[in-house]
Amino acid sequence: MSKLKSRILAASCFAAVGSLGFVADALAASSDIYGGGSSLVAPYLRQAMDCYGQPIDLIFKGTPPTFQTVTPFDYTGTPAQDCSTTHTTTKILHYISTGSGTGIAGIFSHDPTKYGFVDAGQTQYYPEVHYGVSDAGLAAADVGIYNGGGTEQGVTVVAPGVTATPPQYPNPAQLYGPMIQFPLSIDPVAITYDPVYKKVYNGDGSVTSYRFHIKTPRADGSGGLHLDAATYCKIFTGQITNWNDPALKALNGNASLKDPADTSAFSVPLQIVGRSDSSGTTSIFTRHLAAVCGSPDYVDGNTTLPSALTGAGVYDKTQDNTPAPGEVAGKYTVAAGSDGISKYVAFTRTPDSITTTIIQGRVGYVGPDYALPAVLSTNTNSYGLNTASLKNVQGAFVAPTAAAAVKSFGAISPPQSDASGHYDSSVTANGLRANPQDWVQGLSHTSVLANPPTTGAYPIVGTTNFIGYTCYKTSAQKATLTGFLGAFYGTAIYTDQKKGILASAGLAPLPTAWHQAIKETFVNNSSGLGLNISLKGSGAACSVSGIVGG
Repeated sequence: MSKLKSRILAASCFAAVGSLGFVADALAASSDIYGGGSSLVAPYLRQAMDCYGQPIDLIFKGTPPTFQTVTPFDYTGTPAQDCSTTHTTTKILHYISTGSGTGIAGIFSHDPTKYGFVDAGQTQYYPEVHYGVSDAGLAAADVGIYNGGGTEQGVTVVAPGVTATPPQYPNPAQLYGPMIQFPLSIDPVAITYDPVYKKVYNGDGSVTSYRFHIKTPRADGSGGLHLDAATYCKIFTGQITNWNDPALKALNGNASLKDPADTSAFSVPLQIVGRSDSSGTTSIFTRHLAAVCGSPDYVDGNTTLPSALTGAGVYDKTQDNTPAPGEVAGKYTVAAGSDGISKYVAFTRTPDSITTTIIQGRVGYVGPDYALPAVLSTNTNSYGLNTASLKNVQGAFVAPTAAAAVKSFGAISPPQSDASGHYDSSVTANGLRANPQDWVQGLSHTSVLANPPTTGAYPIVGTTNFIGYTCYKTSAQKATLTGFLGAFYGTAIYTDQKKGILASAGLAPLPTAWHQAIKETFVNNSSGLGLNISLKGSGAACSVSGIVGG
């Protein structure tokens, strides 16, 4: 049984004494850190935290939530580390996968109930909020709400000095110090499909499967369907609803996508699938479509799908993936989480003597960790989903790999930095280090990452970002957080571009200049800017009257 489950069960035994928020605070070690958010990076952040500290389960928000024991990472680079047996510290960092929107809401409200509850009786299991993780970068307007009041992700915070009246929340800057934000990883978002489009039940009880005929299949079997922006824009605006569309044929060398062994007429409905929850993965996806599609439905990056393109079909991922009630051609059927999209896209149904033929051709968007080849390392599913190669600005068709994600990030440099990432006050082209919004690419369709122009770039890419406070309540909490971040940006198991935790999942660690800039600004203050994570009552930012700590 994991330490977290043990604490939850122990706390539940004391339910009559008070809420678990109180009990868990007493049970938790003073060095424990709590946070949540992005589902895209969740399993790999959990692996990273388990390599640094003591392993616990990854939690997925729900009523009740679900717990997943994540496979320990075995790093074979230098220095090697098998995280099933070796950890840097005995400290514990907690993480719940909620989707980016909830991760942001948790930071603005400092309310752990945003993460959900342990059971239907609404037992709370996190005592505090110390950090959030989001694939949707916070822009200047969002930072302004954190500092001055307003509404963010459904959370209304008051201005400094104003008393909050529920459901309002106190001003977070006044209580926990200035917000900090910086990237954790570079994330390609894959357009995914199942390579099987038809299954036929035979008289002898066997089943014959027919697969899409792809002109340029990848050698590793991970897909290779070619899509250009004009075509996937038509797919995700509902204009292409069948796999026999001439545009798909043209991109496949003017050859049919029909399996050569299939003697029937080729007609496969193409159903688009997206996220039902507020998702940073969706924001990366919609930002790119806003940049390339010229559709009024996609304006900038948004954590939710356009209502005009969302149908009534909602897939319950606890069920099998028969067509969702209310599904409409040309409109998104929605599912919670990348795991929900993957399960619905997967062709897992089997025909029988009654339903002798099943045809299915769903298309969705997920992190590359849910599809081949990265899924062989991540083990998030066994569906064997394929991904498309997308035509970039340079005219090349590129797969959603970690290497391509790094090229997409291109020459983007941290704010006020020289080529090595050291602080240089004279370099202001990329913004100022004191501005949280300048550390990330915004959700505007004009963002550099909205449609990366660099050679070898994969078109749909973003970053997962750490969001936190400047001021923390105890020295033990501060030490846990800064210790982990120092390791994450300074140890090969996390930074290795080929064998590390992120790269093995199809994601990418940041370039080394970013490691340097983040550590010297937020971890050790060697830049001298006073923007580092600090202890309540210390430093200029954290000694202000009213600061209570993260």
